[in-house]
Amino acid sequence: MQIQPDDLHSDFEVVLQNREPQTRSTWLMRQAGERLGIPDDELQALIAPEQVKIFRIPCRILGKVVNLNGCIGLHNSARGPYKGGIRLAPDVNIWETTELSRLMTLKCAACDVEFGGGKTGIRLDMAEMYKLFDIKPRDLAFEKTVSIAVIERYAQLFSDLFSSHQYIPAPDMGTGPDEMAMIYGETWDPASVTGKGDGVPGWLPGRKESTGIGCSYMTRRVLTEVVGVDLEKATVAIQGFGNVGRPLAVDLAEHGVKITGIIDIFGGTYNADGLNIDDLMDHFADTATVKDFAGGEAIDNDSLFRLGVDCLIPAAAGDVINEKVASEIQAKAVVEAANMPTTIEGMEVLTERGIAVGPDILANAGGVIASMMEYSASLSATKPDKSEVYEVVQRKIGDNFDRANERAREEGIGLTAATVETAVERVRQVMKDRRML
Repeated sequence: MQIQPDDLHSDFEVVLQNREPQTRSTWLMRQAGERLGIPDDELQALIAPEQVKIFRIPCRILGKVVNLNGCIGLHNSARGPYKGGIRLAPDVNIWETTELSRLMTLKCAACDVEFGGGKTGIRLDMAEMYKLFDIKPRDLAFEKTVSIAVIERYAQLFSDLFSSHQYIPAPDMGTGPDEMAMIYGETWDPASVTGKGDGVPGWLPGRKESTGIGCSYMTRRVLTEVVGVDLEKATVAIQGFGNVGRPLAVDLAEHGVKITGIIDIFGGTYNADGLNIDDLMDHFADTATVKDFAGGEAIDNDSLFRLGVDCLIPAAAGDVINEKVASEIQAKAVVEAANMPTTIEGMEVLTERGIAVGPDILANAGGVIASMMEYSASLSATKPDKSEVYEVVQRKIGDNFDRANERAREEGIGLTAATVETAVERVRQVMKDRRML
């Protein structure tokens, strides 16, 4: 999303006046609405958020009180409780948070999970925290102290929202299982939050790896059924080697896919004959980066995106495939492991060039599918094992990939457009059934 940070309160005034700027999801939904013949007033109701909450959190951190601004986007509750992660970052704003909450609505509907869309953004600049507390070398323990303090105060502020199961948060950028445990500690309700760590009541085996496992499955389906290549002959390049990229790479390699290039924030590695992922995982465990891996040569981000592979997988940040990058991509397909990694202009170029795109709302839906299982298991006091979690993740993504692929062929549209159409139809139908339209 090409949205610049702005004052939260000024943004809120624009939200009230219903003048949200065009984003990727609004663009896709309007296109789907036109193809489906949805009246403008109904389409606007599908696009607009139901609630946007802005807040200020006074957090006591190491004896000092720090005031942070934030917002919660509660986009649509037609199909179930609002669902979405908590993001701590210096540049969050209402537009990004609302857009990500709308993306969650589409994602849950696209993979037929009974949640709606929500998101939290809290404006936390860790660099400023280092200055405030006069800490110079990077200190991960300090960063954890800050994030825990922020989420603990946030959980106290919105405990009723979580305990009532109106909004079920989860990890996102800057947060993880430790922070989710703080929410459980406030609500004492295992179903009030997902993405909890091992041993916390209601935790789910395989939840952490589920996004990468689901993306691997989606990639394999795209390779065999869209690109038309056998897995043993397929080549892939991956941008990102975090909580999504690592299990994604491991699972693809176990299915015989050759991964020739991987890059992270510190650098990249390339081997035309295929990287040894087991050795790379050992290297990463020692160095926390893929850079300087002995089994490959250095590669930069621009070169990775121009590799002539069967599939390119952006698994890091949003907006990395813009118009220029899209015009230079040599891959036959793109599978979006990250949220919204392709801009509107980039999507148009990929479509013009005939490069298939596996959309983020299916490709990275493994996390929210596993969250559905974690939520359900917490309510019923049962616990599936990791293999059951992975089976459900792959079945959900597979069934809805089949639907999207068939629809794309019948209507002569891309996989992204077909997936969004299905999601919009599902949300609209329930809104009608519940007299919300």
